[in-house]
Amino acid sequence: MAPKDRSWLLWIALAVALSPALIDWVQQVTTSPWARGAAVFPLLLAWSVRDDASPVRPKRDGVAWLALGLALTLVGVGGGMPRVGRPGIAFAAIGLARAIGFPSTPRMLLAAFAIPIPSQVLAALAPGLEAAVAGLVARGATLAGVGAHLDESRLSALRFVAPAGFLDLFPGDGGISLAWSFAGIGWFAAVQRGAALPGALRAAAGPVLVAFVLQALVLALACGATLFGAAALARAVLDHCVLVATLAALGIAIHSLRTAEAGAGAARPLRSRA
Repeated sequence: MAPKDRSWLLWIALAVALSPALIDWVQQVTTSPWARGAAVFPLLLAWSVRDDASPVRPKRDGVAWLALGLALTLVGVGGGMPRVGRPGIAFAAIGLARAIGFPSTPRMLLAAFAIPIPSQVLAALAPGLEAAVAGLVARGATLAGVGAHLDESRLSALRFVAPAGFLDLFPGDGGISLAWSFAGIGWFAAVQRGAALPGALRAAAGPVLVAFVLQALVLALACGATLFGAAALARAVLDHCVLVATLAALGIAIHSLRTAEAGAGAARPLRSRA
């Protein structure tokens, strides 16, 4: 019996063991706009695993990774900090896959992108891109005769203040979450093409710069809209930016994969007639 035919009970048992952390994950991706890009990766993981036709030998280190993941998750939940232990979900899933030999590690590493960047990390790196872009817009508006400035006295958010209103900018608006999602889309496209770990790493790194450029443009538009009294619209755009941009990048990736498959399918008959 193939590994993927006999392993479903193990995956159900793992899901039950991780259920407190998984419930908290669902709560975060539904309530935190910057985390919503992570919601697509369980679906992409299922898609990628379905297409994985090359199981590998079980690895001895899989049990160690599985134990580490369970320990991290359970300690986080037991300590009242489930999000601190959330990376353990990915460690445990990757460990089980390595222990039973299916799915392959490059495909299973998609589970890592389903884990949102911790809010503590975002807060530690803030203010970043959001402050730089908002500062440039404020200076440009001031030079144009429209008074605007940044209020950095607030603990939880940076406030872009304009005569027509204000826009609160949060650490999740800095582009890091979008870059993480774009990296995951690049990884997904690479493993679907059969890339090994080095190739998948290169494919994941490529879209990161695109993500930061896109986030900067959205931030500039949001600050500009605030100057014209549309702060509520600006906040809504920022709140939906990560999910919408992730879905758009995924659509482009899937189109590229299908185009490549169609090209390969058309080339095979030509070679056979040659």
